[in-house]
Amino acid sequence: MLDRGESLTLLAGVSVGQVVFTHRALPDVLPVNFRLDGDAVVIRVATGSALARVAEGAVLAFHADRIDEAARTGWSVTVVGRVAEVTDPAERRRIAELPLRSWVGDGRDHFIRIATDRVTGCVLA
Repeated sequence: MLDRGESLTLLAGVSVGQVVFTHRALPDVLPVNFRLDGDAVVIRVATGSALARVAEGAVLAFHADRIDEAARTGWSVTVVGRVAEVTDPAERRRIAELPLRSWVGDGRDHFIRIATDRVTGCVLA
């Protein structure tokens, strides 16, 4: 098992993960581009998307990993925390300057932050 600091360091080194949330009373998993901002996960989402409609304060899970199948090694980190939309204009401008770009290339204009209330990680070997 990895401690919190080791897990967050691994997350900071990657930019794609999966967010797990409730959509229409069922679990949903979406691949997302993200950045670690301090110790929070920040995601850019499109207005009106299922993820943008997640209620403020809802609990989400976020997961990222890196696996080397040939070497049979890797790591896995999961974060669980409350979501908050970033609404403060100054904070939105600051986060917009992070290297957080969607691979889709559309006009994703909302930022959500997932608190890292619980962080678990492990090395796969």
